[in-house]
Amino acid sequence: MWLNINKLPSTLMVILLFSSLISFGKKHSELAHQKSIHFNFYNESIKLIFNDQILIEGSFQADENSISDFYTKMEFTPYHSLLDNFKTYQNKFQLNDWLVYELIRVSVQQIYEEKNDLQKELTNWFFLTKAGYDTRLTYLDDYVFVNVHSDENIFETPLIEVDGKTFVNLSNVHHKVKTKETYLNMHSLKPNQNGKSFSFELKQLPNFKPLEKNKKLTFKWRDQEFKLTIKFDLNLIHVMEHYPLFEEAKYIQTPLSNSASASLLPQFKEILKSKTEIEALEIIAIFTRSAFRYKDDQDYFGRNKPMIGDELFHYPYSDCEDRSALFYYLVNELLRLPMIVIAYDDHLTIAVATTKSIGRPIRFQNRKYFICDPTGPHNSEKVGNAPIGYRNRSFEILKTN
Repeated sequence: MWLNINKLPSTLMVILLFSSLISFGKKHSELAHQKSIHFNFYNESIKLIFNDQILIEGSFQADENSISDFYTKMEFTPYHSLLDNFKTYQNKFQLNDWLVYELIRVSVQQIYEEKNDLQKELTNWFFLTKAGYDTRLTYLDDYVFVNVHSDENIFETPLIEVDGKTFVNLSNVHHKVKTKETYLNMHSLKPNQNGKSFSFELKQLPNFKPLEKNKKLTFKWRDQEFKLTIKFDLNLIHVMEHYPLFEEAKYIQTPLSNSASASLLPQFKEILKSKTEIEALEIIAIFTRSAFRYKDDQDYFGRNKPMIGDELFHYPYSDCEDRSALFYYLVNELLRLPMIVIAYDDHLTIAVATTKSIGRPIRFQNRKYFICDPTGPHNSEKVGNAPIGYRNRSFEILKTN
C-alpha cells in the first residue's frame, strides 16, 4: 500500500520531517568524522577507514585510575569499524595471531601519530582485547605493557603468571625496557578474562605478495657438482626480524614460502630421479651440510636466532637448528619418510626411519630411526649415525611427523 503524504495529519508530517532531519544530520556527522589512512604492511597496501572520535582527548597516565578512564572512554567510541577492518585483513592475508597484533600496532602508530607512546600502547591493548584475546596491562613509571595469554613456550620475552595462566609481554618485543617482572604493577581490569589464547605458530605462512630474491647454491655428491638457483621471499625475512622466539620444533614445522618451494623442489626432484632412498638422503644431507656456511648464532647475530627455511637463503651463515629445519622440509616433501627431531644439550639433528638399516638405530614408537645430521661433517655424504662426539650422549626427542 502506498502512503499518500498529502493526506497525513500535519502533526505526523512534522514528526516524519523532524526524524528525517535527525537521520540526515546523524549521517552527515558520521561522514564528517570519517577518516582513512594508507600505509604499507609487509609489501601489501593497507587502507583503513575509521571514525576520528576514537582519538579520545585527555592526558592519560600510567596509573590505575587513568588507565581505567581510558578504557571506559574507548568503549563509548565508534571503534567497531576499525576493528572490522582488522578482521577483514586478517582473513584476506591469513594472518596468525602475532601478525594480527603487528597490524594493530602499525595501524595505531599511523592513526595516533600525534599521540604519545603511552596512549598508543593503551590503544593496542584495547583493540587486541576487542579482537578476542585474554589480555592484562602492566605498568611501571611512565611505561605501560600489553600482555596476552598464550599456552605456548616463548623465550627471551618477559612473561608473567596471573590466575594460573602465562602472559607474554608483547610491548617489550619492539620496545626493550629493562624491567623486573616482580616490580611491575598489574592493572586490576580483566576486560576479556575468557578470551582466546594467543598463538605464535607459523604452520601456515601469511598470504602476502612475495618479494622475491635469487640465491645461487652449489654442492657436490660423489664428485658430481650441482648448481641451484633458489628464489626466496624477502618479505618473510622482514616478518621474522622482530618475531618472538618460540620452540625449536615449531621452526621445523614452518614451511618454505611458495617462492622457495616452487623453485627448490622441482630442481631436487630432477636430481633425485632414479636415486635410491639412501642416495637421496645422502644428497639432501650433503646439500644442507655444504651449500651453506656455518656460524653459531651468538658469533654472527650476537643472540639466539633460530631460522625458518627462507632465512637460510638470505643470511650468509646458519647453524644446526636452521639446517635441521630445511632438511626436515625436504625429506618430508620429497621422500615422505617418518622423522624425529633429536635435541642434545648443544646440538639439534634429525633422525629418519629408513626402509633399510644404515647405522646405529634409535628405537621410538616401534620404529627404528637413523640420524642423518644436516650440519656435518662438512662435505661428507655419510648418513646413519650420530655425529662424532654425540654417539653416547643423552638426548631428547622433540617431535615426530
